[in-house]
Amino acid sequence: TKNLKKLDEIFNFNMSKDQFFKNDEGVLGVYDINYDDAFKFEFDLGKNQTMGIMAMIPYCWPFIPCAFCFVNSEMFRSNIDDQIRAQHVAITQDGIKYVTEGHKTGCRLDCQDKGKISKTVPFDKITDCDIEEPAGSSGPCCCMVKNTLTLVNIDTASGSRGGGEPGQGAGHELTIKGLIDPHQFKKDVWSMKRGEGIASSSGASPVGVSMEMDRSGGVQMMSAPEPVKMGFFSSKSAAPASNSELTGLMVEQNGLLKEQNGILNKILAKK
Repeated sequence: TKNLKKLDEIFNFNMSKDQFFKNDEGVLGVYDINYDDAFKFEFDLGKNQTMGIMAMIPYCWPFIPCAFCFVNSEMFRSNIDDQIRAQHVAITQDGIKYVTEGHKTGCRLDCQDKGKISKTVPFDKITDCDIEEPAGSSGPCCCMVKNTLTLVNIDTASGSRGGGEPGQGAGHELTIKGLIDPHQFKKDVWSMKRGEGIASSSGASPVGVSMEMDRSGGVQMMSAPEPVKMGFFSSKSAAPASNSELTGLMVEQNGLLKEQNGILNKILAKK
């Protein structure tokens, strides 16, 4: 186990950079958000909206210098950055899991803290999952910001629940902004909806297979339970692949782990 952890650090096994769900059970895939691009867009949009509103209201003109200092302050920047980086997305055995961690808001006082919000959209409730490519601009007409973030809109039979919070797009059950690979996310959602399952992308073992490290650093496949079949309206998740496919993958992974364990031993021997 210790060697596996060292290998994970040296060779960066996990395909996803977001480690928020690493201790959660039932996670099949984690999908990274481009936090840097999302922050740049939301920061520019928030700054332009604030200054645009101040400029359009004559009574606010005396306070424009104060507003300018505010939108360029570290507090304003930190609030947006915290809000963006608090968002995490995963596909679990139960559905799409969207989590917003607790973060600072307003003047960053403890009494203004925003609590953690966790939302799961079951696969059997999903009626649509579409991608909205970035186009046009947003913000005040005099200082608009070019739209650069791809949106993934998820709809359910229960109707729209739009709002102003992250993840609550107008007219949609869930809207996710700025995914690095939105097309793969959409593909995996429909795959789970059809009951085909997906291959784990969060560094965890494939569903239905248990593994243990042997002393040579390889992986031994202990058991492969029967795949869980999922009907069109079933809430259970499906196995990601057949046993024969998993066996081939495990044999290949076993060889790679042995090779990498040998490299690690050489590195440790030099130390």
